[in-house]
Amino acid sequence: MYSVSAYFWAKIFSELPSSFLTPVVFGSINYFLIGFNTMFWYKFPLFLGILFLIYNASGGYALIIGTLFSDKQLAVTLTPVLIIPFMLFAGFFVNQDQIPNYLIEFQYLSIFKYGYQALMLNEYYDLDLACMHLSGFEKCDPLNAFASPQNLPESVGAMAAMYVGCNLVAWAIMHKLSKKYE
Repeated sequence: MYSVSAYFWAKIFSELPSSFLTPVVFGSINYFLIGFNTMFWYKFPLFLGILFLIYNASGGYALIIGTLFSDKQLAVTLTPVLIIPFMLFAGFFVNQDQIPNYLIEFQYLSIFKYGYQALMLNEYYDLDLACMHLSGFEKCDPLNAFASPQNLPESVGAMAAMYVGCNLVAWAIMHKLSKKYE
C-alpha cells in the first residue's frame, strides 16, 4: 500500500520520541547515581546526546541486520556474531594500540569505539583527580592511559555519521529487496 521510502522514513521519524526518551531516562538516572562530573554544566547534556547517538546508531545496525536476513531466527542468531567483534575492538577490553592491522576495520566501524571514546573524553577532560599512591596523593590522568586517537567532536561526529549511514544502508537494502516483489 505504501512505498518502501514512505514506510521506512515514517517508521524512523515516528520512533524518534521513544528513541530520544529511552537514553534520556537511562542517562538521567545513572549519571547522578554514579556521581559523574557535575562541575561543568555542559557535561550532562553532552552525556545524554552521546547516549542518544549510541542508542540510535545501534538501532541502525539492527535495521541492517533485520533487512539482510528474512528469517527472524537467523537474524537473532547472527546478531551477536556480527556485533561482538565491534565490542571487542572498541578500546575497552583491548587497548586500541594493540589491535593487529588486519583487524583494524572492526575498530573503525564500531559504534562502541566512538561511544566509549566520547563518554571517556566527556567525563575526564578538564577533570583533576588525585590518586592515592604509596608516597601519598598524586595527580591522576585517566585519559593519558586511554590514548584516544580521536577527540570528542570527531567521536560524536563519527557516531552521528554511523546513525545516518546505517539508516541509509538499511533503507537501500530494503528498497532493493522490494524490487523483487514488484
